[in-house]
Amino acid sequence: MGKGDIVIKYLLKFLFPPKCIFCKKLLPTNTEIEVCTECYDKITFYSGELLYTGDYIKIAWIDKVICLCEYSGIIKDAVIRYKFFNKPGYYRTFAKLLSKKVKKMTNSLFFDIIISVPLHSDREKERGYNQSYLISRLVGKEIGIPEASGILERTRNTPKQSLLGKEQRGLNIKGAFKVNNADKVKGKKILIIDDILTTGSTLSECGRVLTEAGAKSVTAAVIASGKKHLGKVY
Repeated sequence: MGKGDIVIKYLLKFLFPPKCIFCKKLLPTNTEIEVCTECYDKITFYSGELLYTGDYIKIAWIDKVICLCEYSGIIKDAVIRYKFFNKPGYYRTFAKLLSKKVKKMTNSLFFDIIISVPLHSDREKERGYNQSYLISRLVGKEIGIPEASGILERTRNTPKQSLLGKEQRGLNIKGAFKVNNADKVKGKKILIIDDILTTGSTLSECGRVLTEAGAKSVTAAVIASGKKHLGKVY
């Protein structure tokens, strides 16, 4: 970032000071993560080691899962606003918190590329942004992994997973993704980003097509999960 960019960034923060994404409290202009101390203390973060599928959860085609926090309280409310109520700016806070978690749990050299779970083009136009891609882009920048989300495409505009039961979710998402350039996947260790982990059906299907295209490993990192057996919390 050049000197001019730094000045512009400072002026923008001076004119539009950062606010806590949870309670809207004004924060210092040098704030990097837009969460006040009081709200940060209300977040139920998951702690401990990487969450290997098979130890705590089982997601076919996914080697490991990294989960930032429990999908409850102020996190749940903020994620809903982020996805459905036009709050794309929240990505900065979610991405910086998730980056810290990934750095803590792994060596960034472990991954060759980072991608996001894609939205269908119609759904993205309707929403105005892909919430997972915004997070993926900044996480990649924060931990130094090339962002390559374009290699995975959503081929069908499926009904919303949140409206379906567990078995229906698996059937709904089957065959909904494709890899458009297997050469960029073959032999690669991939980190895939999503916002919420529920049944794992979407991540499993993404993992399947990436693995069948030749990926060496697929690790998932998500902001939150409602699963109660992911490990200790603090």
